[in-house]
Amino acid sequence: MSIYVMSDIHGCYDEFMQMLDLISFSDYDELWIVGDVCDRGPKSMELLQKIISSKNMHLVMGNHDVWLLKYAQYMIDCKRDFRAQRADDDYLRWTLRNGGLITADQFMDLDYHECYDIKLYLENCPYYKELTVHGKKFLLVHAGLSEEYMKPTTVIASVPHHTLIWEKIGLDANPFNDTTMIVGHTPTFRYGDEYRGKIAIGKNKQIYHIDCGCVFGKSLGCLRLDDLKEFYIPSLQPDRT
Repeated sequence: MSIYVMSDIHGCYDEFMQMLDLISFSDYDELWIVGDVCDRGPKSMELLQKIISSKNMHLVMGNHDVWLLKYAQYMIDCKRDFRAQRADDDYLRWTLRNGGLITADQFMDLDYHECYDIKLYLENCPYYKELTVHGKKFLLVHAGLSEEYMKPTTVIASVPHHTLIWEKIGLDANPFNDTTMIVGHTPTFRYGDEYRGKIAIGKNKQIYHIDCGCVFGKSLGCLRLDDLKEFYIPSLQPDRT
C-alpha cells in the first residue's frame, strides 16, 4: 500500500488517468487530492465522478471545489439556472469568468440524483488532512496559512476555511517543525522557471508545492508520501502562460 497526493487537476481527466497508470494505482493504495478538481479544464464532472466512486480517493477542498458546491446549492436548493443568472449575480459572474463556465455547463447536464450526490460529497470533504506515513507527519492543505497562523503553536483546526483555500504561502514557508506541508493552489512556474512543470520543494524539504500547472499546459505532478518520489505526466492542454 502506498499513499499518493496530487492537486489542482482542474478537469484534466485524461492526464489524471494516465497518472494512475504510471503509478500503477491499485485498490490497496490511497490518493489524496489537495483541492481544485474542477473548472478551467475539459472534463471536471467526469473527473469528480471518478473520485466520488473510488473509495480510496479523497478530496481536500480547494477554492474551486467550494465554488462547485455553491453551484450545486443554486441548482438543487434554489432551483435557479445559474447560467441565466450570471448577468445580475456578482458572485456567479465572477466565478464563471474564472474557469467555472465549462463546469457549470457540465453540471447542468447531470440529473437530479447526480447533482445531489456531488453536493453531498463536497459538503463532507475536509479542508485539511493530517497524515502520518512511516512515522513522518504531513499536513495537506490546498493553499496555505496567513501571517497570523504562521507559528508552530497553530492548531490547524482553528484556522478559518477561507484561509486554507485562498491564502498563498511562500516557497519556503512552513511554521511547523515536525510536520511537512503539502500544498497546491499556486502553479509552481510562478515560483521561477526552474519549477515549470515540476514540484517545488522548500528549504529542508519541509514544504512541497505540487500544483505543476497541468491546466496551463505544463504537467500533472504526483508525490508518493512513502518515499517522496515524484511522478509527472505531460499536460495535454494548450500552454496558457
